[in-house]
Formats: sequence, structure tokens, C-alpha cells
Amino acid sequence: MAGATKIYNSGDFIFKAGDQSDGMYIVRKGQLQVILDQGGKQMILATISEGGIVGEMALFDKQKRSASVKATQASEVTQITATDFDALTKQIPKWFVALMGALSHRLRQTNERLQKAESGGGVPMQSALRLIAVMDLIWAKHGEKDEKGKFVVNKKTMESMLSETLQENPARVQAFLKILVDGEILINASDPRKQPAWGMPNRAFATQFPQFLADFRKANPPVSCLDENMLRIMKVATDLAPKNPYDPATVPFMQIVSELKVEPEKIPEMKKALEVFNYTGKSCSLIKSSDGDTLKMVKADIARLMKSHQMLAAFTNQSF
Repeated sequence: MAGATKIYNSGDFIFKAGDQSDGMYIVRKGQLQVILDQGGKQMILATISEGGIVGEMALFDKQKRSASVKATQASEVTQITATDFDALTKQIPKWFVALMGALSHRLRQTNERLQKAESGGGVPMQSALRLIAVMDLIWAKHGEKDEKGKFVVNKKTMESMLSETLQENPARVQAFLKILVDGEILINASDPRKQPAWGMPNRAFATQFPQFLADFRKANPPVSCLDENMLRIMKVATDLAPKNPYDPATVPFMQIVSELKVEPEKIPEMKKALEVFNYTGKSCSLIKSSDGDTLKMVKADIARLMKSHQMLAAFTNQSF
């Protein structure tokens, strides 16, 4: 493939966020960094070493640059312009070009979510949201099929990139990943080289959890998350709801108390705390019925909502 060689000194920008695309770059010598500027603070998204490429998304979706790239040492790169690339794509099936365009669009959307999370400054769960957004980027960029055709990411790749990209303490990254494992968001797997890897049965988690959190926060609940007692109540109600022939199903508080075998003197305190269910949305809400305080639950949504609240409590308790 034809291409022009360019030389950059340490600190030189190859391109900046918002620039119109002028092609992609292959690193021949040196090292580049992909960065986002958030209110004057630079956040490193990736480090590109010899043999790596950068700027390839714009060749497929023709959008402006979503991040900046600069040299961190004297570097030599080969620029592949849009004209060069268009000539090559004539030899590539149209479906493959369309697939790469779709992937590029997904990466840009994840970048935007990352920027929104990063610009929140002091927003609760900021650290968890940043880690989730970057994890989604890593999955899109480095995911590969295992022997069963399931997409996985090598564990070392995931852990090192989360740490390096966000300058996060490796122990914090390990704690973050453990929460996802405990919540069955990540599962143990093997990559094509039989190395330890992570599988993610529900890739939609990366968009579903931030939306759940936004909806919960928008309701302005009196607490940051459900406490242990409320999670226990919700878990029992989730288990009992399928036994109700109606949907939404109703589960009386006193039935839940009976299942939990709560001591009588603790019931008034737990009943008062039920107020938090006024803020959990249509999938699980607190209503008054002939049986007293009752949880009204949409069967199709409640299992996912339950898991989301468990994850929120785990992240909150770990101060993410």
C-alpha cells in the first residue's frame, strides 16, 4: 500500500480532536498517545507503539477526529490517505467495509459516553462509569472469538489497558473486575491461544447500567443505593413475582417479611425504609393495596433491575 513517511518530534501533534480526517497512520518508529482533553486535563486513552495504527476509524465513517494523537518521543509514521485507502477498498467486499463502518460508529459512541462521564466532575459513580466505558472500548477493539465463537478479551490485556488508560491503581481495577464477576457480568473464559480471558454474556451491560444509574439518580432518591435489607426485600420479591399470575405482579411486604423470617421488632424500621422503592421506576414500585405496603413488579424487567441495584450497591460500598 502506498503511503507518505512523516517525522514528528516528541510533543508534536499528529492531529487534534475535531480535525477533519486526513487518513490513518502506521507507526514505524517511536510512540504515540491517544488523548482526550477534559477542561484542560489530558486523559490518556491508549499508547500506540511500533507497528500500531491510529486514525483508522475516520477512513470508514468519514467523521472528524474524536480524540487527539501526539508523539511522546521522536517518531516516524506512514500516512495512508483516504485516496490510498479508497483504492484498496475496491478489492474488499462491500459487507466488510460496512461492518468496519458500524464498528467505527460504535467506538465513537463509546468515546462520547466516556467523555460525558469524565466531564461530570464529582458525579457519583464517576470512576465506575469511566471504567465501564473504557472496558467497552477495549472489548470493541480487542475482542476476539474463542473456540465456541464467543467474543472474549485476554485478561492481562483488559487489566493492563484499564490501568494504563485511566491511570488507575491496579488493585482498584482488580476490585472493579471482581464486582463484575460477582454480578455475573464477566465470566472466566479462554482466548484463541488458550490464555485466561474474560467473557461477557451481555455486552449491552455497558449501555444498560449507565442508563439505569441515570434514571435512578434523576428520580432523586434519598439514598445513593439500596442497603442490604432493601436488597434482600427486592430479591425475595423478585423470586415471588413469577408465582403471581398477573403482570405486573404484586408482592405484599408482609409476605416478604414472612419469607425472610424478620424479627417482629425490626419490621417497623424495614417498613419505613421501603420509601426508597418510590424511586426505582415502573419496573419495581411501592404501592398501597388491601394487603398494605406492596411491591409492584414487571416480571420481564425485574431480574435485570435487581442485578443493577446489586451492582450499584457493590460499586458504592467500594467507593467507585
